[in-house]
Amino acid sequence: MIGAILLAAGSGSRMQGEIEDKLLYPIGSSNAFSLCCRSFLQVREIDYLVITYRTATQLLSLQDSWDKLNATLEKSNEKHVLWIQGGKERQDSVYAGLLAFPDEITHVLVHDCARPFIRTQTILDCVHEVASDRAITVARPLKDTLRLRTENFAHPLNPGATKTLNRSNHWLMETPQGAPKSWLVKGLETAKNENIVLTDDMAAVELLGHPIGLLEPNYPNPKITTPDDFAYAQFLFQS
Repeated sequence: MIGAILLAAGSGSRMQGEIEDKLLYPIGSSNAFSLCCRSFLQVREIDYLVITYRTATQLLSLQDSWDKLNATLEKSNEKHVLWIQGGKERQDSVYAGLLAFPDEITHVLVHDCARPFIRTQTILDCVHEVASDRAITVARPLKDTLRLRTENFAHPLNPGATKTLNRSNHWLMETPQGAPKSWLVKGLETAKNENIVLTDDMAAVELLGHPIGLLEPNYPNPKITTPDDFAYAQFLFQS
């Protein structure tokens, strides 16, 4: 059986206090959290959802948004849903979510709710890969020139030594990401024991030496990080 962790416990520190909760801030007639949930609820192959939250106050707001979403769906939600308080770091939240699943859940997708425009077909494509005991991440190849600063710069405008890297081998990571649950659990435990900070779930899989597949979505799947990102999000919602 397949489960999904929807991460909603992030602090949103880069909102600089302008927006209280980026996941609940309006995007058209919806919000990032509801848009993510709607896409995942439409994937029948996902049996169980774990949703992480930050505080008890945020939990009430997320559940209110969840209830309003379910009221608009044609069919009642038949998935099992569990709300779990997240940890200090992203990897802590993912680990808590993994441990919350029942034993019957053997494969897991993880998605950042700050990426509200993920499509159901992409989630389904990830499900098929994970169900075949593969690790998969939504990602896209780098299109811009990538340059490495090879010495410390006092200021970016000050001239200094740089090196142009081969962009054909570089991909930008997105979510969802998924793998067999046992791989994610073991990888995250390895990172914790070795004091390694991870920025995505595939880094945990890499620690175990497993290969990772890259799935290009071929449509915008942006992450809402700063207040300026909402203008683009509104545009995508309307279009």
